[in-house]
Amino acid sequence: MGFEYSAIRRAVYEPAPDQDLVVACYDTLPFPEQFAAGVVDLLNRGREGREPIRTAPTHQLNALLQALASDVSVMRRGQDRGVLRGHNWLYHPSGRPNPLPEHVLGRLLDYWISGLCPAEEDESHARELLEKLRVAPPRWAPVDVPLLRTWVGDGGTAAPNNLQYLLVADHFARRIQELPPYRHKTRELRFRAIGRGPRQQGAELMSQPLHEDIDGRTWWFSVIINVTLHTVPFDPLPKIHLHTGIRRWATHTDPDTGLLRLGYGRDSSIYLRPTVPWLPNAPVSERYGVARVTWDNATKQHQWKRGGPARLLSRVAGTRKFPDVDDLLRDPVPWLVGKDKLEALVVHSTGMGKHGVGVGLMSHQRSQIIEWAEQALFPELRRVPDLVRSLVPADAPANVRRAVPKDRRAEAEEQVALRLRSSLGALCAHRSEGGERVFEARLLWQSHGVREAAIAALTAALSLTGDGGAQRGDERAHELSKPGSPVVLTWETPELTVRLRCLRLGDGLGGSLNVDAKSRTRRADRQSAIALRRRALEKLLTDDGASVALPSLALVEIPRRGSFVYQGNDPKFAMRLGCADAGVFTQFIVDRGAKRAHRARASWMDGLRQTGAVTVPMPDIPSGIPPETQFLAIWMASTQRDSPASPRRKLPVAVLVRPDIVAGEERVLGWDPEAFHGIGGWTSYPRLLTRLPALARIEPEELADDPLTQWVPWSEHHRDLEQQRGVVEGFLQKLLQSSEVVNRPTVLLAHAQNARQQWTWLQDGNARRDLIRTGLAPAAAVRDNLRLVRVRTGEQRETGSWWATGHPDGINGLSAGLWAQDDTAPEDSRVFYSTAAKAASAGGAAVAADKLAPRPMRTGKNKGQLTIDTDVPGWNPSLVEFAVLGCHPGRGDDPEAIAMALHQLRQAPDHLDALRLPLPLHLAQNAQEYVLPVAVPNDEEEDVEQAEAEAAPGVIVED
Repeated sequence: MGFEYSAIRRAVYEPAPDQDLVVACYDTLPFPEQFAAGVVDLLNRGREGREPIRTAPTHQLNALLQALASDVSVMRRGQDRGVLRGHNWLYHPSGRPNPLPEHVLGRLLDYWISGLCPAEEDESHARELLEKLRVAPPRWAPVDVPLLRTWVGDGGTAAPNNLQYLLVADHFARRIQELPPYRHKTRELRFRAIGRGPRQQGAELMSQPLHEDIDGRTWWFSVIINVTLHTVPFDPLPKIHLHTGIRRWATHTDPDTGLLRLGYGRDSSIYLRPTVPWLPNAPVSERYGVARVTWDNATKQHQWKRGGPARLLSRVAGTRKFPDVDDLLRDPVPWLVGKDKLEALVVHSTGMGKHGVGVGLMSHQRSQIIEWAEQALFPELRRVPDLVRSLVPADAPANVRRAVPKDRRAEAEEQVALRLRSSLGALCAHRSEGGERVFEARLLWQSHGVREAAIAALTAALSLTGDGGAQRGDERAHELSKPGSPVVLTWETPELTVRLRCLRLGDGLGGSLNVDAKSRTRRADRQSAIALRRRALEKLLTDDGASVALPSLALVEIPRRGSFVYQGNDPKFAMRLGCADAGVFTQFIVDRGAKRAHRARASWMDGLRQTGAVTVPMPDIPSGIPPETQFLAIWMASTQRDSPASPRRKLPVAVLVRPDIVAGEERVLGWDPEAFHGIGGWTSYPRLLTRLPALARIEPEELADDPLTQWVPWSEHHRDLEQQRGVVEGFLQKLLQSSEVVNRPTVLLAHAQNARQQWTWLQDGNARRDLIRTGLAPAAAVRDNLRLVRVRTGEQRETGSWWATGHPDGINGLSAGLWAQDDTAPEDSRVFYSTAAKAASAGGAAVAADKLAPRPMRTGKNKGQLTIDTDVPGWNPSLVEFAVLGCHPGRGDDPEAIAMALHQLRQAPDHLDALRLPLPLHLAQNAQEYVLPVAVPNDEEEDVEQAEAEAAPGVIVED
């Protein structure tokens, strides 16, 4: 049995006593608003009939400053994007060389305004604006900025202003950059800050490129340190977080093209640091700037992004040029170490293929780097106290999945299958009119290997005996199967009858959408292709007897995502919509050769959970939470991809989990807002999944023709967000007034990063203890049967990097449990933290893993031998925060007991590993798959975010 840690330490810091008066002096520059109205008039020429632009867009100019003058901090303009007035535009620490003297900045503004001219006939208007700029140019002026003193809201939570979020992180990042190099054995790391744009969070530092030979090839990477400012509910002090990660560099070209393989349809980030200045008479920056490369359909090659710094810089006389894109992509390694007095580093993304360096740093090495960096934070800051284990005695549900010896594994699996058959049988009897215990599913297959693996996996998952029928071995019958005439396999058990309808997915229904990636109308073509495939799948299934009245499950074989050069041709989402239209919820599987059996079983298990046959964790809480408590989760599902031309739309989804409901009744319910003629009502979870495509429908006229070339004013985004908030508030009021919620003790869960924009009460600055607000009415006391908990994860680095301390060998490791603050009175504690055990898929990630130098192995037959872990992915479970915003301490509620119940709900017996979120939120989040495909993260986030992300629960079965 391993060592059990009793405390964990976070890389979270707060102002030390008497240090909140720290003031930093900056040279600041206001945005030249004297001609902004003229810029707006210029842009509105020719926009008759469309929403007028109300403020000059500065995003291109800010991108230029981020790349070329990375020492300058750029704030959003006072009236841009809804940010409050009261601050300047550019900030630079006083006493340092100014990278943007007034004559240099004036030249950049000249070219920026010239580039805004929509037509040649507008050039005279642009010249008039430029003359105004020359007559009254903006001037730098000193200003003192208090860094650590913040306003405290009515709820007792610190409320930093927008300026502090940017400058506090930048201030301490500069201090870290000034430290002596980080030395680790034979390596020495020198960190430099990276220029940040006004929409990017916090500050970032990056080491010089490092290389390692792995399997005969040389791979390059850098270590990342992030500095961000955050708040915690009901805490009056702001928190500064340090995070670490790995950024990997693309250096191996495609043998077919001789160029780096960049992700199709997405920009790639290039980190730049010249040793001579970009701009005449400007100092050399010690920071990395960032520019982006994109695919240009006109030239059929990659170019510096239109409107980005390269385009504007090329027009400024006397400056050095950006590197040629083809030269950079053809031979990237010389640029890593400085070619033509310039470092240019291309970020590796997963679309480029596998990288030899594993993502992330493990806990011990992470703690070493952070302990070096935190020297720069003292004495103004202090580390927050360590967290200690919760005093609630049980930290696992009553029905927790426990490890069993190898000799009893077969017996344990048989018991799991028996429980699953019993649960399915009871649910089928409950849902059918005649009480029949018949479970019917479909297999839509394309390849013989997947079909056989899927059939075998279903029999193994439910422990079925026999082959299901003589037709199974008749290959001709399978090949000729069609709607209404499938190959039906049947198994009889005492608990239920299982029928599997096997249909060959022919006529291209499971293949590419066949959209021409080079077409100028590819967006409209793709919409048409999706609609066509959707109708075809609906017809196939309805012809086979599928019905929306009785939702059923289908396992569907699709091609590997990598088989599509243009990702828009992936049919998965269109097929999911078509199946849902016919009342069929889906799980997908791809042909992975030797991994077929493993992935097929995982797919069936996920599908069976979607039927509602979920083994709900039974919280084991002796006191502090009412008996028969149920858990209600809300999730804001995206109904439209984010793009400059598409306001973000959200569909609220609600899932109710009732742990103590007797077998045969629905333990998982979903809220249908259109049920009962728009009044709303609860339905089964699979029924909710098949209803979501209709609930999330978007009219074609709401979609922009080309999101890359249109720009939507902030007023449209703001108006749309206000409408969404009204929809969400009405949604909440209806479901909270339903009898299922009013009449039973209920814990309402919401995910902070997911829902706070639409439900503003979840924001730290608005939340108040034991109150709730769901509409325009003032906040009121939480109703007697209701409790409110906000869940926050490590997304956007909000919950802090962590590691467990106190090991006899001095190794800082990982530990699962619920953690509380030791210096807080029990009655005042409202914020708790949950951590998970190491995932089964992360067995090769040792807590002492070292990516920078060889280390002696600590255990195993090779103990004492040297190894290096550069190629091993680092695995770090996210620190999940439970903030109990509303409960009833005067009537026996214990916030720590409520948090422990949620910690136990992460330990679902059906899953091999702990869930990232409590089960109700996990199920609500999964509904996103029926609304819109999950967006792919941009390339520079992938490596850093994966370094701190928790491994996905169970097995990833989709390509």
